[in-house]
Amino acid sequence: MEKSLKYMKIKNVLLYGVEDKMKQILTHWTDESFKDKMITGILEFREFPPEVNIIKPIGFWLSVDGSWERWLDGSWEEWLVGKICLKATLSEDINLFIIESKEQFLKEFKELTGVEYNGFFSGNDIFHEKLKEKYDGIWLKAKPFYAHRLDMDFIYFYTWDCESICVWNKDKIKFEEDKK
Repeated sequence: MEKSLKYMKIKNVLLYGVEDKMKQILTHWTDESFKDKMITGILEFREFPPEVNIIKPIGFWLSVDGSWERWLDGSWEEWLVGKICLKATLSEDINLFIIESKEQFLKEFKELTGVEYNGFFSGNDIFHEKLKEKYDGIWLKAKPFYAHRLDMDFIYFYTWDCESICVWNKDKIKFEEDKK
């Protein structure tokens, strides 16, 4: 019952989203020790050595309408132990690459990297660097995620847990503690 109450508290927080003033619930879970740095905007992203193959973009990962919290439910709740929930607000002028289909993703991948997506992790680092030059973040919507997550020739969506937004431009996102 406690999990349900915790989820309901998060679910009741309304934040303004990205497109046409549509409302989205955006949350980010973090360690208590990072809270103040995130709220004041001074937290730096983790750096990885060049030999590490980064399969997902580096940035602030946001749950959309409780997507990540639902993904944790039943299997991964212990991940939230010692974490706090922050509410996130995106700036109205944020420029997100919003993935509405697999075909749209493949077209953007080829346009930015100059090569066809090979189905695995090759080229993701170059793709993410090019995305950062053009966009403030990326939003993988639920429909394409669930339609193609298990496509063995298309592993990119599988690496995401659920519908999510990743924002790397820190000027386009604000955090506040969820006091509820």
